[in-house]
Amino acid sequence: MLPTMMLVGSYQMTQKQDAADTAANSSTIDRRNFLKAAGAGVTATGLTGYVGFQGNPTLDVWLSYYTEGKTKRQYTDNLIRQYQNQTGTQINVTGVPYTSVVTEFQSARAAGNVPHLVEVMTRPGILAGGAGMVVNDLWQSSTLADKASDKVMQGHRVWGAQSTGKKGNLVTFPLGFRPYFTAWRTDWLNQANIDPSEVNHEAGSLHWRNDMPGIYDRLKQTQMGQRQGSFPDTTGMKQSDEEYLSLYIPQHGGSLSGVVNVAATEATIDSQPARDAIKMQFEYINRGYFHQNSINHGDEESTTLHWSGQTACNHIQDSTDLWGDYLEEQGQAMRNGQYTWGLPMNAGTKAALAWLPALGFIGDAFTNQQQQDAAVDFIEWWVGDTTRAVQNAKNLGFVPVSPNQIQNADFFAQTNMHEQFWRGACLKTLQQFKPAVIPAVPGADAITYDIPRGMHQSIAQQLQQGTGMDQAVNQATSQAATEINRLLQRNQ
Repeated sequence: MLPTMMLVGSYQMTQKQDAADTAANSSTIDRRNFLKAAGAGVTATGLTGYVGFQGNPTLDVWLSYYTEGKTKRQYTDNLIRQYQNQTGTQINVTGVPYTSVVTEFQSARAAGNVPHLVEVMTRPGILAGGAGMVVNDLWQSSTLADKASDKVMQGHRVWGAQSTGKKGNLVTFPLGFRPYFTAWRTDWLNQANIDPSEVNHEAGSLHWRNDMPGIYDRLKQTQMGQRQGSFPDTTGMKQSDEEYLSLYIPQHGGSLSGVVNVAATEATIDSQPARDAIKMQFEYINRGYFHQNSINHGDEESTTLHWSGQTACNHIQDSTDLWGDYLEEQGQAMRNGQYTWGLPMNAGTKAALAWLPALGFIGDAFTNQQQQDAAVDFIEWWVGDTTRAVQNAKNLGFVPVSPNQIQNADFFAQTNMHEQFWRGACLKTLQQFKPAVIPAVPGADAITYDIPRGMHQSIAQQLQQGTGMDQAVNQATSQAATEINRLLQRNQ
């Protein structure tokens, strides 16, 4: 077994937290045993339990974040090695990049060789078409059901309903929470005589129309704002990052599943909230608030501009990268207070896109109840324990799914930077905002990325040709809605 200190570092869990975790785990084990004895543990897959099953189970797991860097990979390897030594369960991890996981999963499913668990954070459409296993009973008998925030689980319920066609279903367990919120450069704020408390989490959520134009105008008048190629902020319309449309639409009062309705039965990209959000993107480019090359930007471009001082605000980056990447590349600046963090913007509705790091259960891979129980036990051990939740935050950037873990663990207030980021922006976003999610339907990649990209390009081209904003947006969104609805109907 690996020494515990390899995973927990200098953080020490309080006796109160330790006791609470232990009590919760013990209680849930008893509850799960009761449910299994009563027959509740058998899911819709028709599994017959594990009578006569010999030996320890083996689980095959696909993790996309595993391919994103050495730190994440080494941390996960150590974590899994410790779990295997403690339990005897074999965990086989395969790293599959987010960009190829859909095609690789389709190939694996066609060959009848799917993994038990797949990370589906940015590609929840994998679970549609009968691939995802309904895990309602497994969830209700787990320790996480008592710990995870209801707001976090709302997004999982949307995915469950969309992928199975039945409201109330779950097909995923949470690993963490990755909300979008804002990061600000304090040097630029100082030049504009803007106190950080006017824009960070202490200010609450700023309104896109009532608050932001005045703030952006003040930033534009600074020495930093007057430099060539500098803008207060940027937006994202790059094809691989078109999920940002699902950030703005909920903020304007639209669907909590962005470009489609929550039931995933029809497009909402042509709804009035969506059109208002899209108009805002182009209007703010025209007014010099968003970078003039936003049509080609995503989170990488926004973050690079922010680090170089060419933008004052970065609002299209999630919590994991706002913490991990910034500490890695801008560590001294972070520790010196050069950045401060605010809540997501709103346009009348406190809702914003959040990534849901999650493991989807793949029905065809499970052949007995012991495998199901092992999968639940593994995720409980990984996510539900406070010590490991802290380490997941430190090494993976995952916001814990339990607000109590953020409030009680010392790490999240270790320094002023920690407290402002975790107990300020992260916790308040979790508490005050409704998380929106991208859809979990067949054709999800085209619906989330390809079609919105074509729509943005069409609007930009029409505006360059002199077409009015309303006409350009209405025409392009109507066409996009037609294309999305065609995909949804084809897969019903």
